[in-house]
Amino acid sequence: MEVGIEIKERFSLIHVDGDVGEGDLDKISNAIELLMKKGYLHVVLDLTNVKYMSANGLGTLVNHWTHIRFKRGDLRIVGLNSRLMHLFRMMGVDLIFDIYQNVTEMMEKTGRLPAIA
Repeated sequence: MEVGIEIKERFSLIHVDGDVGEGDLDKISNAIELLMKKGYLHVVLDLTNVKYMSANGLGTLVNHWTHIRFKRGDLRIVGLNSRLMHLFRMMGVDLIFDIYQNVTEMMEKTGRLPAIA
């Protein structure tokens, strides 16, 4: 699994490429924590290229969501496939996360479109 960070004008984007197993949780955690330390509290996690995530991975995301919300930020999820959406629903976390089909939909619905100069 690979993790990439992209800083946008109004949010930061973490791309996750590959399945999220137990050994991969630190990579996602480190990326989120790095962004938070630098003051980026509007984080979007792109899971478009993830086919599998463990329940522990989902628990890790919930913990980060709680921490970011405490600091008045947000952690949004984009790109869930049907299997991951089922996991989110089964665990009841689809009710706490803002989930979007893709980054474009998230920007349109949250008003995080780039500013026009």
